[in-house]
Amino acid sequence: MANAKKKEIAQIGGAKFAEAPGLHQGKIRALFATPDAFVSMCQIVREDESTGYMEPTHTQKKLLKAYDENNWLMVNKFRQAKITTISVMLLLRDCMYLSGVKGLLIAERQDTAEDIFERILFAYNRLPDDVRMPLTPGKKAGVTQMQFVHGGGIKVLTAGGRSPAIGRSIDRLVITEFGEAQWQRKAAINIFPTVNKRPNAKVILESTPGRAGSHHEQMWRSALEGTSRFHPLFLEWWEDDSCREMEEDFEPTLTELEYLKRHSGMSKYNLAFRRRGLNTEFVGDSRLFSCKYPSDPYDGWLGTTNPVMPADVLKPWLARAKADPELSHWGCHEFEGPMPGRQYLITADPAGFGSTGDKSALTVWDAVDWKEVAFWEDRETPDRFAQRLKQIQLRYNQALLAVESNATACIAILKDQGTRNLLWTDRNHPGWYATQKRVQESEARLVQMLRQEDLTIQSRGTLHQLLNYDGSKKKRVKGEDGILHHFDRARTAVMAADIFSKRTFHTPAQEPDSAYTAGQVTIRQLDDLKRHKKQSAVSPFKPASLSWS
Repeated sequence: MANAKKKEIAQIGGAKFAEAPGLHQGKIRALFATPDAFVSMCQIVREDESTGYMEPTHTQKKLLKAYDENNWLMVNKFRQAKITTISVMLLLRDCMYLSGVKGLLIAERQDTAEDIFERILFAYNRLPDDVRMPLTPGKKAGVTQMQFVHGGGIKVLTAGGRSPAIGRSIDRLVITEFGEAQWQRKAAINIFPTVNKRPNAKVILESTPGRAGSHHEQMWRSALEGTSRFHPLFLEWWEDDSCREMEEDFEPTLTELEYLKRHSGMSKYNLAFRRRGLNTEFVGDSRLFSCKYPSDPYDGWLGTTNPVMPADVLKPWLARAKADPELSHWGCHEFEGPMPGRQYLITADPAGFGSTGDKSALTVWDAVDWKEVAFWEDRETPDRFAQRLKQIQLRYNQALLAVESNATACIAILKDQGTRNLLWTDRNHPGWYATQKRVQESEARLVQMLRQEDLTIQSRGTLHQLLNYDGSKKKRVKGEDGILHHFDRARTAVMAADIFSKRTFHTPAQEPDSAYTAGQVTIRQLDDLKRHKKQSAVSPFKPASLSWS
């Protein structure tokens, strides 16, 4: 037992404590006893130009605790949360005291990198002599690097518009304002695998929310879903003392009070801070405020255009959404398999031939409960996608198949093959034709259905797409990272809202005989059905409404 304890003291996270003449090993090891021990003895230059020891804020303490418990940390923060400062102090601690540990800081701009490294040097030069690890003999700390006598050190890189080449395996990595970087995807491909080779490596990736649909946002989603090695840490801005305006005569509006109720721990002083920001630098745009001061883990991701779907409608659904289930029949992610005799609807958004990079998508809905039960999304030629649709249609009890017909290739193949139970826009146009009027009306119906919880979307991916969905006919939007992002699954939800608003599906026991054969159901007929129902409800003398199979 004593030997085990001694071994535990002799190393941290697989790395041994470094030794050097004149250092007090007992004090050094005590600096690892609590998360804030080392940073509390570091001196910094404060915002008012005064110097003094760090006094970690509530927000900084949350990061210290998370860093102590997790090796890979992804931080979604608010502006001026002082997370960079606390992160580089941890970088200094580990690289200074753990033998051979090499650390790297990556910043977007040269001036930012130099400023951050100055903070590191400032703290290092003011440490007591008995806990300040000596530098390598003959090597002074430069403008962007310092090397310690035990072989470890710290290096600062500026990425600019390109992916930084680190050139070696590293043990500690801090990337600041990752959301502003143009090289996000390249970093994920080139840098993180290098770090992953080191079994005891620790990473802090911190940023305010960035561009919707960017690689940064996709990584954050994966962290929230628990499918990546990163642990997500969301920092509430209203918990920080700097985000308060002490205005005793401040009177919140009704809208502000509603905002207050949605966020536990928020006070009217936080609302005053928010109002001041909206009236000055954010010029009344609450979405711009949320980009720098997100109110929840899904907030603040700014799209290229205004999203169609209100965030307040989607966020409750996101909070209880499910991660993608394992692949099942025909590559679908199935939340629920088919039930005997149950009616289903498939909405599909196909890509055309030659649409490089475009994805096709389909969603299977329980047509009685209006619930998403399965989905598929990937790049596939129209002919192969048509075959996939037919197989999934067969699996889900010959479901009603609604295929967006604007990309004509897939719907033409289905029509030519005599596909049964295929939705037609009218007698001359097979498929769901996305006119501007129909799309806008369907979007409004979807919002209403989600707000009233009439329609259930279970997958996070679909909800995330809807959160950024711009309603444009252009199926791809180019993000700041240069990657084209899709709203294909979002479009399938819009289609479902349109069809469910016009057609009533029944369980087998309730289903009446139909006067219409499979393959002849049209949107025009569905509109007629809705009108007949409305008329019959007004006057008992009107003829009974039509029914559909």
